[in-house]
Amino acid sequence: MEATLLGPFTPSIQGGPAAADAAIGTGASAVIAHNDLLAIGALRRFAERGVQVPADISVVGFDDIFGADFCAPPLTTVSGPLEAVGRTAVDLVLSSLQKAGRTATQQLRAPAHLVIRGSTGPVSERTSHT
Repeated sequence: MEATLLGPFTPSIQGGPAAADAAIGTGASAVIAHNDLLAIGALRRFAERGVQVPADISVVGFDDIFGADFCAPPLTTVSGPLEAVGRTAVDLVLSSLQKAGRTATQQLRAPAHLVIRGSTGPVSERTSHT
């Protein structure tokens, strides 16, 4: 198994078709999108092109937005406490501004979990679409 970085693509529904087309061109078995909007745009393009999700390719988004489960098929996504992460990032920026002149690297970890829905499936069930 190998991963290939494609893009950059605009992290929006409008960026999804280009990402899907690029993935089709590589014969990828899965697409992991920057966010759910990009993944939803890719789902739409795959449907337009007759590529069946998840039978031909799996799609995973990130951020579990409202409506991710309304897609056809419902979008598998990574979910986490995005509001808390954003708040912590702002606090770190404000803290570093107060300590002008000193720079430090700080690593933060946030809990996340995979919300498995209908847009992913086993590779063994797939047929080649290239």
